[in-house]
Amino acid sequence: MLWASLAADAAAQTWFEDFFGHRKPSFTEEGAASCYLCHAGESMRAMSDSVHGNPDNPLSPAALQECESCHGPGSIHISRAHGGRGFPPLIVFGYGDGAASRDAQVGACMYCHDGHNGTEAVIFEGTVHDRMTVNCSACHRAHVRSDPVMERGSQAPVCLACHKAQEQGHPLVGRKVPDFSRMGCAGCHRVHRLPKNPDGGG
Repeated sequence: MLWASLAADAAAQTWFEDFFGHRKPSFTEEGAASCYLCHAGESMRAMSDSVHGNPDNPLSPAALQECESCHGPGSIHISRAHGGRGFPPLIVFGYGDGAASRDAQVGACMYCHDGHNGTEAVIFEGTVHDRMTVNCSACHRAHVRSDPVMERGSQAPVCLACHKAQEQGHPLVGRKVPDFSRMGCAGCHRVHRLPKNPDGGG
């Protein structure tokens, strides 16, 4: 019975692959223009003014496949027959229903940020934030003109959203809790580096 069950599962998988094999999405000819037909508003305008939306930077998503550089090939997504749905889905960042898996999200970011294209490599695997509950979008925002966590003055609220106890319970610097609005967090804490010890400290 076991072999029969395995054979049936294999046959079903083969049928599935044969049926959906031709439904592999491709990059759209129109690029972002296709996306803007449905996705508009302030977040999209902000994106065009961000580092990711700069077409003059040959390494930015805007200079490559535009929206599809991060969200994946969208030919099926935009097709009239599927109306924004379809299989396989695009990569949706964040958390909750509809969001891509954590590994898919991190993989999409690291495709450009692993340093292979000439940019400075961003270390994530093996860092203190490399855990299943944390993806890049937990800290970073792409659809904004300036990513808050990258600016000293707006950085602390992003970190304190998870590290709430540190707002008042942070070890004293001198005789007082640090002024996070002035100092930020990254001046002392380097989250994109490997820890000094295997337990994840430092």
